[in-house]
Amino acid sequence: MRCAYCFYNGYMKHTILALTLAASSAAAQPDSIFVNARVYTVDEAFSVAEAFAVEDGMFAAVGSEEEIRALAADSTKVIDLGGMTVLPGLIDAHGHMAGLGQLQLGTLDLAGMMSFEEVINRVVERAETTEPGEWIIGRGWDNESWENKELPNHHELSQAIPEHPVLLSRVDGHAALANQRALEANDISPGTAIPNGGEMLMDDHGEPTGVFIDNAISLVRRVIPESTVSGEDLILAAQDMCLAVGLTGVHDAGVAPDMIDVYMRLESEYKLKVRVHGMIPGTRAPAWFAENKPYHGPFFSMRSAKLFIDGAMGSRGAWMLEPYKDRPFGQDGEPYVGLALAEPGLLQAIAEDGLEKGYQVCIHAIGDRANREVLDLYERAASGSNLKDARFRIEHAQLLAPEDIGRFAELGIIPSMQPTHCTSDMRWIQDRVGPVRADGAYAWQSLLASGVRIASGSDFPVESHNPFLGLYAAVTRQNLESEPAGGWHPTERMSREQALRSFTINAAYAGFNENSVGSIEVDKLADFIVIDRDYMHCSDRDIADTVVLSTWIEGTVVYQEGHSPK
Repeated sequence: MRCAYCFYNGYMKHTILALTLAASSAAAQPDSIFVNARVYTVDEAFSVAEAFAVEDGMFAAVGSEEEIRALAADSTKVIDLGGMTVLPGLIDAHGHMAGLGQLQLGTLDLAGMMSFEEVINRVVERAETTEPGEWIIGRGWDNESWENKELPNHHELSQAIPEHPVLLSRVDGHAALANQRALEANDISPGTAIPNGGEMLMDDHGEPTGVFIDNAISLVRRVIPESTVSGEDLILAAQDMCLAVGLTGVHDAGVAPDMIDVYMRLESEYKLKVRVHGMIPGTRAPAWFAENKPYHGPFFSMRSAKLFIDGAMGSRGAWMLEPYKDRPFGQDGEPYVGLALAEPGLLQAIAEDGLEKGYQVCIHAIGDRANREVLDLYERAASGSNLKDARFRIEHAQLLAPEDIGRFAELGIIPSMQPTHCTSDMRWIQDRVGPVRADGAYAWQSLLASGVRIASGSDFPVESHNPFLGLYAAVTRQNLESEPAGGWHPTERMSREQALRSFTINAAYAGFNENSVGSIEVDKLADFIVIDRDYMHCSDRDIADTVVLSTWIEGTVVYQEGHSPK
């Protein structure tokens, strides 16, 4: 791995040269100037400019049209943006690049299916083009969108697809449905031992329903053959999708060591255009960082670890302080509060290792008990010191007890949150936790008021990778039908400026990159997008329909509407 760093020496020299040239931009003649635009810089003052200049991939000047045109030499390329709006390149602070690529390259997409019957029909269609005995893998079904909202039983699926083992992940990725052929392939029976942090749901007769929750999903995945699609193909397919919606950066939440090698190779071959902040699966972090120093390259960094303490609220695996309102008791007759996927002591040990070795720790926590446990273990790991410099994160932070909201700022913890999770989940949150505790769900404005920076993302492919859907959700807390009127718990809505900061400079900060990207300022890399409407002044609903006209990385266009990414 360390030898691989040699590949980047030339690339880093170019980056250093670009910084040197930008520092003397007053004397430089820019390569390009971009004029006739409305430029939301997202600098500290949230300045609005008319034009900017780019020199060697850096923003060399930002200002009025007159000021920028005065910088042009005969060789300077003048690009008239026709009055369109320019934003800094958007950054998704929590996504899954390989998972997004899989939906393009083989995994059956079940998002938007409005009934279990529709899901089965989609699987039947795939079975017709798949050899008997081959696995069919799908993801994205959401029982909360069906008339019958109960978690399904495998019987109908097994009857319709008897010759193929099938595993279909729920939309949240924390539950999955297996058919009978898949159960048989794994020798799963009522007596199968269930791993800690998992659950196998049983019917009234004591037989498996085919639904597995969190760590129990591993019982079915263990015999699925490895995909024949290469990691490179997955990342490049996802990259094309990201560039087309204006994403110039992604924090990839779960990059296994073999995929680290893929990313490093793509970067060295100049194929990586989206800047990726990688997180290694947390239990593998201590060994990896014992052998490798945290790495920060021009397009890929590996200086973070991703862990889980609980599951998801939709599949009732989130770890709660009190029992679920719509499932007060578990299959064992005890009060049901969700699942602890890992021991807090183990997570604390990894947090301490991260502080010692200099890598960031990011822990998935959704339920109010899970968030409290992570805040507690971070506090113990810090031994009285503030964690601001370490930039430890809680991924999702979906449900918070009121007394825990202020602790993020006190400890220096970054809440990494996904606005479209709110607008997907608001349909049933109150059913899960009741009206009082629901006040602590997706508490964006309360967190911001306490002094933290929220880094926003989508958790794609759980939600759409389109960041404008996230921006719309953040400022409205409404679905695409503009419901409910005024927004769900509207006092927690973000302003448009807050939302844009959460997808730009705050996300850059959460990835240790705020000095290079996240705003349109002199001496920063010229990553920006051109969109077809004025984000700050269009109607709320129009935000969701925003079209990206072009995406630029270091002043070079990498996507234009109507063309494949370059």
